[in-house]
Amino acid sequence: MSNTVKHLENLCVIHVDFDIWSGQTRLSPDDFKLGEGGKIPSEKVAQLGSKKICDPAKLKGFHRLKTETRRLLLRHGMPFMNGFAVPASKTDTICDELNKISAEYESLKQDFVSGYNNAVEEWILENPEYESTIRAGALPKSAVEKRIGFEYQIFMIQPISDDDPTAENLNRKIESLGGDLLDEVTEEAQNFFSKNLSGREECSIATRNTLKKIRDKVDGLSFLDSSFIPLVNLLDETLRGYEQHAHGRFIRAPFFYQVVAATLIMGDRKRLQEYAEGAVTLAGMAETVTPGHSRNDSNSSDDTTAQTQPEGDSNEVDGDVPYEPLSSDERQEMVVNTELETAQPEEGLSDDNPTISETSQEDLEADMDRFFEQFSSSDEAPASEQAVAEESETHPETVEVAQPVAVEPETHPVMPETEEEEDFFF
Repeated sequence: MSNTVKHLENLCVIHVDFDIWSGQTRLSPDDFKLGEGGKIPSEKVAQLGSKKICDPAKLKGFHRLKTETRRLLLRHGMPFMNGFAVPASKTDTICDELNKISAEYESLKQDFVSGYNNAVEEWILENPEYESTIRAGALPKSAVEKRIGFEYQIFMIQPISDDDPTAENLNRKIESLGGDLLDEVTEEAQNFFSKNLSGREECSIATRNTLKKIRDKVDGLSFLDSSFIPLVNLLDETLRGYEQHAHGRFIRAPFFYQVVAATLIMGDRKRLQEYAEGAVTLAGMAETVTPGHSRNDSNSSDDTTAQTQPEGDSNEVDGDVPYEPLSSDERQEMVVNTELETAQPEEGLSDDNPTISETSQEDLEADMDRFFEQFSSSDEAPASEQAVAEESETHPETVEVAQPVAVEPETHPVMPETEEEEDFFF
């Protein structure tokens, strides 16, 4: 037995037929007054070749029931062959609802027909200048009654053999129902997300009703495609969570983000296929949409950086922070770069005699340390021999330096004079 036959055995097609009188009749030449003092009837009474015989608002009940019927059938099935394909297992439930609609429709019809003549007279009172036009177009009550009605029929499609030329076309139409249903689910999920979840941290428990309707429809038509079963399971899991994690009238974290994850899976056909294949999981998707899910990674990175930072590069010097000193690596690079730019090797020196180069570099590093230490102890540099001596006691590792040159009080202190300093800085 082909898949087409199996599907047809599980499907019913429901046709509904609504007859709703428009409350209008055609305009006739006598309805137009031309020449001096003539005018075209206003749009309230006449429009596009027709004229209203009564207030259109009195017909709204019929249109409401027509919309309600369409929503009922779409809740269980899909448009198919000028009707609605619904699961055969749902026909009893659908017929009960259609019978209620039919009874209400008939009641509205009798009320309207019995009050039809009064409705025409009320319309004339509202538009007295068009009295003759309205009376000329008014239909008899019996004619109006025939133009209002509602009925429905249910059909089972007779299976045909695969050899029938029309089998391929019918099979294609039935298979397209599955794709149409997936498109409808993704659209519903996208609308649900933007309306109830996007930019929020909680949602109402009433949103469960929307997911329940999607679940019931997919479950009823799941025989069309086996890939619908994982989708039904996804919705069942989410719906159970509503009962377990509700906080009063709201759904809050962490389950709220599981609802978000389930909706995002349903809102993308590719992601939905990956979920059916096991490549995407609800727990994994929920983790990615939960705020701060990657925060631990960034924190661990920051902690690692803090642990590996050298302890000796602290910006604090004796409790004061007059400036932000260079690191030892930066000072080393500054010494080496300056040595390369300013110090020219003497003749006869080569890489074979590294002793002289090493001694010169050590002296330069010591001078650099003394220079930066003058500004790290306080905001004001020492301006006398006593200050220099105190600084030497504070930093015992500093080498002995020559006496500083006396300077004016308002100038900055002069650095110790050494031949190598002059070579380096000047």
